[in-house]
Amino acid sequence: MTDLTLLFDSYNRQARLYPALLALLPLLLVFLALFPSLASVGQLLVAIALACGLLFLVADFARARGKRLEPILLQEWGGWPTTIWLRHSDDHLSAEVKRRYHAFFGRHAALRAMPTREEEERDPEGADEQYAASVVWLKEQCRGKAWPLVEKENAIYGFRRNLLGLKPFGIAISIMTLLGPLLIRWVALGFPVLDPLQFSIQSYLGLPAVVLGALGFSLIMLVAWLLTVNRSWVREAGDQYARALLASCDSLATLSGTIK
Repeated sequence: MTDLTLLFDSYNRQARLYPALLALLPLLLVFLALFPSLASVGQLLVAIALACGLLFLVADFARARGKRLEPILLQEWGGWPTTIWLRHSDDHLSAEVKRRYHAFFGRHAALRAMPTREEEERDPEGADEQYAASVVWLKEQCRGKAWPLVEKENAIYGFRRNLLGLKPFGIAISIMTLLGPLLIRWVALGFPVLDPLQFSIQSYLGLPAVVLGALGFSLIMLVAWLLTVNRSWVREAGDQYARALLASCDSLATLSGTIK
């Protein structure tokens, strides 16, 4: 068994590889359940695929789908959650907490003073640029294992974003695997014209328990794709990441002895 920790770091496993594998898993489970004799061949194919970089390909595909979707999400949200939370006009943070974060950014020579409420009202785009630049600087200060909560929330956001990007493929694969046994039996019987309900019941009742279990997982994944994986789910993760990242201002201020 290949150790994925040797191929991917924590973020790339959680945010990029796992969404791709979740989308493919129903198909793999049903295929192995229907054709258990091919398991050894499957292991060989997996080994060859790993050697050829297939895992990197599917992980990169998941990331590309998520990044393609991201501009649409940002337009709907009105910007990055971190930028939104720093605006004077936003109420995610209390006035005191926001004042403390703005003061922290303003103390660093690498950044300009944060816009006042009046400046933000006069030039909202310019204010957003300053907030975004401050967040970019903050991200660079919070890299590494010393900031586990920031890394965790960032990975969760990436996971949800990429999973949403893969949603059309996930739904298609889940439906295909659920209908697979019907199509296989229909082809095996020579494409007969039968009562659909009776044919479906007979096709599924005759399946081994392991196949039914794999199909049950496909059904669960289909429900999850339809009901759970949505834009508000991704926004929730974006807000949690914004909270964790901005909260690091207090930790950095404490470390540098500048908190007031």
